[in-house]
Order: sequence, then C-alpha cells, then structure tokens
Amino acid sequence: MFELRLVRHALALARYRNYARAAEALHLTQPSLSRSIAALENELGVRLFDRSKNGVSPTAYGELLLQRGAALMESEAELRREIQLLAGLESGTLRVGAGPFPAEISVGAAVARLLSKHPRLKVEVLCSDPDEITRRVLAGQFDAGIGNPQAVAETPRLRFEPLPRHRAYLACRPGHPLAARGGLRLDDILAYPLATSILPGRQGAAAAGGRGAGQLDKASGVFMPAVHVNALSVARRIACGSDALYPGTAGMLAPDLAAGSLVALDFQAPEMLTEYGIITLADRSPAPATLAFVAMLREVEAEIAAAEAKKGDVPTARSRSSRRGGVNA
Repeated sequence: MFELRLVRHALALARYRNYARAAEALHLTQPSLSRSIAALENELGVRLFDRSKNGVSPTAYGELLLQRGAALMESEAELRREIQLLAGLESGTLRVGAGPFPAEISVGAAVARLLSKHPRLKVEVLCSDPDEITRRVLAGQFDAGIGNPQAVAETPRLRFEPLPRHRAYLACRPGHPLAARGGLRLDDILAYPLATSILPGRQGAAAAGGRGAGQLDKASGVFMPAVHVNALSVARRIACGSDALYPGTAGMLAPDLAAGSLVALDFQAPEMLTEYGIITLADRSPAPATLAFVAMLREVEAEIAAAEAKKGDVPTARSRSSRRGGVNA
C-alpha cells in the first residue's frame, strides 16, 4: 500500500501544475518531490503526470488517483481531528463498573469533577458485583472497574491498584431493638438482617455465623446478605423502615444521622473496612478519558481519607464501648 504522504505530494503537484511551485508549497526540494512522484508511479505501475512546455498535467490514471486521493486525505484529516478531540477529552465515552461502596463513596464525585472539566464526554457508570466487574473489564465492556481485590486474584491480564480503606459503621432506624443498647457483640448484630452488597473473603466469613444476617455461599465463598442490594441508597431506605442493619462509612451515614432517620450502633470490629481498588486491563493502554477519571478518583479518595483522619469517629447514639468481633461493610 502506498504512503499517504506520496498522495499528498501528488495532490500538490496537480494543484500547482509545476514542480518548483508545488515543492515550495510542500517545503520540499524539487528533486525530493520528483522522487516522491516517481516512487508513487513505480508503486502503481502507471504514469500519473505528463510534462509539457505548459507545465504538468495528470494522465487518466492520475485523474483517478487525484479523485480518490482527495477523499483519502479528507478521511485522514477527519481521523486526526477525532483522535485529537479524544486526546483533549472533548469527545468520547467512558464506561465504568463500580461496586456499591466505591460508587457511593467516591466514583460519583470523581465523575462529576471529570464532567465539570470535560462536559462533552459521554459517561456510563454501572453498579455491579465483583465478578461481573472483572468479567466486563476483561471483555473490554468497562474501561475501568472499581472493585474488590479477590475478584482479580490469579487473573494476570488485569491490573489492580488499591485505593484507601475507609472505616465502616452499622446503622439502624431509631426505634430498632439495638438502637439504645451499648456494648453490642457480634452475635447481637448477626441476629438481624444485613442490607448490603455481597461480602467476599474474610469479611464474609466473619458475617456468616449469625442467625439472620445472611448466609455464606459455599460454592463462591462469598457471604450473601439477607437483603442483597447493588445500590446502597436502596439499602439505606430499607433500613430506615425495617429492622435491617445498614453498613456505611462516616460520610455515607452523616446526613441520616444528622436528620435522625438513622442511628449508629455501638459496635465496631477490625474487619469493618472497605477494600477496593481500580481494575484495568494490564495489556492495554488506557484511553485519555480513563486516565483522567482515574486521576480524579485518586484525588477524591485522598481527600476523603484525609477528612476521615481529621474528624475521627462517626457520631453514635451511645458511647462506643465494644471493639470485639465484627463484620466488614
């Protein structure tokens, strides 16, 4: 296949009908332009231009090349323009899959910041369970996933970048039987349904010993809560009107605690930490929109972690006296 550079040279020669003027317009020497035209004629096996005392004129082959060549150059220019627009984040699409906790904690804020700077981007954010996020990143359906590290274990095609961990707390409606009790133990908590997403690994194992919180799926090794949701805003509404317990970070719980629609339980445990990170394909260069989103996400996560460290514990209905056993949110 001949080079587009040679077609560009032929178009200039056809326009100026003179080697010297065409070479000047192309910022080439006349011998260089002559070599380009000769190389193109060699490649195609036909004569493209005739010389006469009146200048240069295209042959029938040359006319066909010029007609098709002009369209090729227009297509190339359009392709370059679209790539430059994408590189400048003025167009394009970002597809993100996020677990329920990162979706609530930081993904929404990161996307908002990205769109405030690049409003013409098209963004798709879907809440999914860990295995679904991994599958769709591998299939190229998500540009980035924000999920659990267990879901990417032994998957060399995936890259995992951990994000800060956040302390989680349990909340319930004000009239809940546990609301006014202090020194709650793990058995007290697990007697009631948990309204949350699935809990993998040691977090799920810690929650599996209760009577009403949910049950461990032996095939997958994940804990299926009694009230399984993939949007924590739904879990919050359920907890506000039932005996289900709702896990959330300090920032997630703050508005409801301030409004009195939820109260924080006097319970904490070492396992009650979020654990998620950025999942991308290891063998593919991320698109500019993906890189920009990841940068925004890191920024938001760092700000949240700093605020949590500064504010300390979340307000509770009673003083927090128990620090034994627990369930990771």
